[in-house]
Amino acid sequence: MLTLLAILALLGVALFLYSYLLYPLLLAMVAGIVQFRRDVAFALAKSERRPGGETAWPKVAVVIAAYNEQKHIAQRVRNLLALDYPADCLSIYIGSDGSRDDTAAILQQFADPRLHVFLFEENRGKANVLNDLVSRGREELIVFSDANTFFATDALKHLIQPFQDEAVGCVSGELHLLSSGGNNQDGLYWRVEQFLKFFESRIGGALGANGAIYAIRRKFWTQLPPDTICDDFCIAMNVAAFGGRIVYTPNARAEEEMPESIGDEYQRRIRIGIGNFQALFRSPRYFLSTSWGTRWAYVSHKVLRWLAPHLLLLSMAASFWLACLSSVWWWWVLLQTLGLAVAVVAYVMQGKGLGLPSVLNLLAFLFALNFAFIIASWRYVSGSYSGSWRRTSR
Repeated sequence: MLTLLAILALLGVALFLYSYLLYPLLLAMVAGIVQFRRDVAFALAKSERRPGGETAWPKVAVVIAAYNEQKHIAQRVRNLLALDYPADCLSIYIGSDGSRDDTAAILQQFADPRLHVFLFEENRGKANVLNDLVSRGREELIVFSDANTFFATDALKHLIQPFQDEAVGCVSGELHLLSSGGNNQDGLYWRVEQFLKFFESRIGGALGANGAIYAIRRKFWTQLPPDTICDDFCIAMNVAAFGGRIVYTPNARAEEEMPESIGDEYQRRIRIGIGNFQALFRSPRYFLSTSWGTRWAYVSHKVLRWLAPHLLLLSMAASFWLACLSSVWWWWVLLQTLGLAVAVVAYVMQGKGLGLPSVLNLLAFLFALNFAFIIASWRYVSGSYSGSWRRTSR
């Protein structure tokens, strides 16, 4: 009994530290070995690394589901029409999902043969709109994005180039969050995520895609269940589960404004968390039918983080139980309690707009993130969610 409690008391913290600290280091090391082997094979083969000649640009469908996006939609359409991509190979499908503001009226003002606008009167949820829009086209490649995201002029060409490799089924670009002058540590966390995506792509274990800018081959498209929440993650992971490779290309750049405070992100984090648990329990194929790199990254980068707060609570409960049986464990209880207290205080202080050192700001963000996962898991288990839209700052 004591042995089991000791394992539980230490395991939760160990897995948390592994996912957030040790895994990135191991990933970089393994990615370095994989890249070294590729470089050796390239040197010995004495062949061209990239195919020569001009690129024959394939036909591309850009798909965007919009709901109450009057603030951004006109600028977004102009952004897409100004992309450096052959006009005869580009089609843009935008659906207004029963928007209650002026989104539909703004979309109707554009008259460009590349733009296909669909004004749905009923609000059905993003997954339904994506299913509908994708079915309207026949283009070889489908690019997904958001109404409040803006592509660099050359982003589409960079996003499409990796598809010259027939093994590639999904390509994810890079989103740059523009600071609005607040103290949201999502920016720091996002830079760490970009680091992980880069090296996961190198080992063939890229996970999901950045919903702001990614593309898939149409042959890998599968209809989304109507209540799907994390559509970008599921669409990309479906590609991996059916044999396509996901790659990450940071040269395909998009921009999006970052919320000023972590409080602005609360509902968004909970909603994404619900979608994470939805994907975990509905789609075991994301682990069972993917490559070794994808499986390792999926467990280390995603699953352990989704379950981290639950593991930490279990660890703390086991620690208290052990401390009641043996006083030597009180030091471990004290360390865990102190760590939690510092994170909570940092979160409260940050919410009041007080300036904090970067380390404390990051602790506050991690507390908010893990608290959202706790709430999200409860809402998923209790079924108190839907696939409908919820407006947030991002």
